[in-house]
Amino acid sequence: MIYKRNKEIKNFQVSKYYELGAEILAGSEKFNANLTPSQQFKTKSSLITFRKDKGLEKASEVGIIESVKKEQKSEPSPRLFSLSSLQSEMNKRYKVSASQTLAAVQKLYEAKLLSYPRTDCNYITEAEFNYLKENFVAYRTALGSKLKLVNPEPNSRYVNNKKVQEHYAIIPTKKIPTSNEFSKFTDLERNLYAEVLRRTVGMFVRKYYYDETTIVTGVGAVKFITKGKTPLKQGWKLLWGKKKKSADNLPLVQEGQEVKVTFKELEKDTKPPQYFTEGTLITAMKTAGKTLSDKEYQDLLRDVEGIGTEATRANIIEKLKKDGYIEIKKNKIHVTSLGQRLCRAAATSKLLVSPELTAQWEKKLKEISKGQYTEEQFIDQTKHFIDSLVDNLPKVEKESVNESLVTNGRKPPYFSEGI
Repeated sequence: MIYKRNKEIKNFQVSKYYELGAEILAGSEKFNANLTPSQQFKTKSSLITFRKDKGLEKASEVGIIESVKKEQKSEPSPRLFSLSSLQSEMNKRYKVSASQTLAAVQKLYEAKLLSYPRTDCNYITEAEFNYLKENFVAYRTALGSKLKLVNPEPNSRYVNNKKVQEHYAIIPTKKIPTSNEFSKFTDLERNLYAEVLRRTVGMFVRKYYYDETTIVTGVGAVKFITKGKTPLKQGWKLLWGKKKKSADNLPLVQEGQEVKVTFKELEKDTKPPQYFTEGTLITAMKTAGKTLSDKEYQDLLRDVEGIGTEATRANIIEKLKKDGYIEIKKNKIHVTSLGQRLCRAAATSKLLVSPELTAQWEKKLKEISKGQYTEEQFIDQTKHFIDSLVDNLPKVEKESVNESLVTNGRKPPYFSEGI
């Protein structure tokens, strides 16, 4: 997965595209708008043709405010943590590796401050909800917050007895660390404990409320749209110390109002895929089944939560680092030259480098449990699979060496049996 992503980035060709925007003058106030429905033009000439066809050849035209819609919206607090989502969040916020997060949450679990960490669930039962509610003030105080408890009843976004199997989400226990205990935490442990507290307290406090204003401006048959948000109540966002943002300063306009529309031809560049971080890789491993076309295999990998488990994904990444196949640079994961050789060798079997292999094995394991397939058949099939891979390796290595030499500007030698 990492090799493929890095290759896509390396081979990415930047290309330009164009969009049509507008600056709208309403009285003495200006605001920007975008063409709706959104449209990208591969060349500037195709954008010019579009403008000509729509009668927008002039630099500016008179437009009409066709609609002004103001709607109050809300956003609930983030879901409770599973181990994967906690690892992703800690990597995103603090550039911490998956294994470091696992070690820290394990230590807090052993100190009886957090619940069982190796969980793939982000729900709790009503029993946990009740004790968390009883300790709300203590958790809030530990965060230095004065937010009020406004959601005293279980919400299905967080509380669902049916979705809790072996273990529930990572949450604080009834034990609250003293100031002396808290001072002995490492920075990572303090940050991690605070993140879990915030997710937990967020479940009980007010949602984030804001007004969303949508203005549609028409110029002939062409429409431009502008959206702006005005925060009303920050709610749970205050747990992260987020201050109230100013409004997007959209002017007060009325339907039917005439405005001046100045067109803007926007030149943009396509963006390459993003490098994996340990946080995004953990998520990609968990959702690997989404890349498969076979519905049965998609369902199998969804059932087993993708590649690896909550308990093993960090170890898989650490092993790849330890064995020299990948390295981390500025929180981005790169495949080493050794890792590239391994990937080229593995790619001789499309199955070996696809999540489909995990899905096939899961299917065979289910069949074994039902008596429809045997262990011996599975092992024999795996041996045959490995034999065919190993038999093909000399050819792969030859191609790999030749590719390397050609890349370095040298003509590759012929292979002898000795070589």
